[in-house]
Amino acid sequence: MEKIMGKAIFEGIVIGEPYLRRKKQTALEEYKIEPHMLEDEMKRFEVALKDAKQELKFLKSSLKGKVKSNDLKILNVHLMILDDPVLLSEIGKRLKNELVNIEKVVADVVEFYVDMFKDMKDPVYRQRAIDIQDVGEKIIGQLMVEDCELHELDNKILVTKEILPSELFKMHHNKINLLGIVTEYSGATSHVAILAKTFGIPTLMEVKNVSQMEWENEIILDTRKGEPCVIKDPTDEQIIEYKKEKVKLEVIGEENKKLKGLPAITIDGIEIVLNANIGGITDLLSLNDSMAGGVGLLRTEFLYMESKFFPTEQQQIELYEKAYKKVEKLEGERELIIRTLDIGADKQLPYYEMPFEVNPFLGFRGVRFTLAHENIFRTQLRAILRVAKGRRIKVMFPMISNLKEIIQIKKILASVKTELDEEGLEYAGYIETGVMIEVPSTAFLIDKFSEYVDFFSLGTNDLTQYVMAADRLSADVAYLNDYFEPAVLRTINYIAEEAIKQKKKISVCGEMASDPMAIVALMSFGIDRFSMLSTYIPMAKRTILRLNKSVLQSELKPKLLDCNNAEEVKEILKEYIEVITVENDRS
Repeated sequence: MEKIMGKAIFEGIVIGEPYLRRKKQTALEEYKIEPHMLEDEMKRFEVALKDAKQELKFLKSSLKGKVKSNDLKILNVHLMILDDPVLLSEIGKRLKNELVNIEKVVADVVEFYVDMFKDMKDPVYRQRAIDIQDVGEKIIGQLMVEDCELHELDNKILVTKEILPSELFKMHHNKINLLGIVTEYSGATSHVAILAKTFGIPTLMEVKNVSQMEWENEIILDTRKGEPCVIKDPTDEQIIEYKKEKVKLEVIGEENKKLKGLPAITIDGIEIVLNANIGGITDLLSLNDSMAGGVGLLRTEFLYMESKFFPTEQQQIELYEKAYKKVEKLEGERELIIRTLDIGADKQLPYYEMPFEVNPFLGFRGVRFTLAHENIFRTQLRAILRVAKGRRIKVMFPMISNLKEIIQIKKILASVKTELDEEGLEYAGYIETGVMIEVPSTAFLIDKFSEYVDFFSLGTNDLTQYVMAADRLSADVAYLNDYFEPAVLRTINYIAEEAIKQKKKISVCGEMASDPMAIVALMSFGIDRFSMLSTYIPMAKRTILRLNKSVLQSELKPKLLDCNNAEEVKEILKEYIEVITVENDRS
């Protein structure tokens, strides 16, 4: 028996036969061609290109109505790459200069661009490397008349170094029942991760050296929160145990559906606010099918990143109005919190070149960018103020590091209101403002910031990496990037105590908000507002209904703050949840 840890993308328990797919060692021949053969090689390439496009268009057409339209945009990206003049020009140029067969030329050009994008820190650009690789393999496959035997994956758990988005689309179209995915490739926001969630496939990423291992017997894939893992060569006892756990998970899933419409109230009568994070159109479209009471974080950068230029005031107004119309139909506070543009060298725009930075997480990002580009900032504030009139809309600012920044922001906000007055446009005369607490310097000045803002929101992903001084994109220091580390918990507790003392609302909108164990810890610190991906809200609500907030604060909090390491914290929380689960089942 061997237990191998990884990062869970979609939760579930799967017991089944693994299918190990190593990178195909297709014999890609390289041979010289004569100048008079150039035209024939280019024709071969053009035919392969055309066939690759037709296959993608067929997939897109056949999946229309079966898959969310926003997810199908991945295929649009691939079609755009197939039409990319830079890529096509480079292939044609190399073919003429090197006089080798077209398969080799395509492979070399694709490898060049893949390596270039993979070296970039920005996850968006690293995803582009995967897209180019996917498209390149598709063209070479057409040139070599390669056929993928998808039926071999039916009712199996795919174990591979990486899987391409188009392969998942093809499996879905061919009704291949892929039980689960175990992969070395990481990227919670990658196209593969998005599709795994869309198709409901339990997926474990960041499993090291997966393709070098032997996978012969039945395996167990456990992608639940806590300690997601894959178990090789499980014992009979483990298989029996996990089969029971799988049934429990299915029962919980059915029970969670019944929680819709019910408030998240603790045993001692405290109502907890559960809101949704919106990071793209897909999240927005599915909002009304969720159990969210409002939107605690609308990430506006997706509008900027999908545009060909900085979005106009009117384009932003249309998005914010669309979002609010969705929020109005929810059952709860029905608030919409709009976060202003949060980009930087780690998260760039396709039409604006950011300066190169060795460590973009410590560089020119968030309000540092928008304050330096006041015209972009003012356009966004104008749009937010105009949409907010008569509505429960708030505005929140990311990556705040000192008081000077929020003072400057408030001055710009006042100036924008004056400008709107002069133009005779209607807007919200008063709008609640808040800041993201991601930087330790802000965390320890809550009392000072309370003079300028109405609420705080904890961005636990960034806060954790800054407290622990560990880049959250670095696999080498991933062990340090744990929000259960005592130093992180003590920082959050201090923030919560200060915010409550100042009578300011405080919420958590990072990944921590979607973890049931973390919710227990955060509630023990007095936090009663959470914002997460809407798919995690049912489990969060289920957890909250079993908790007694006053007991958490009086009994659990002291134990957590006295821990020496993350492992101790997790053990205490795990035992606590097990106890209240048993008590709840008895009652």
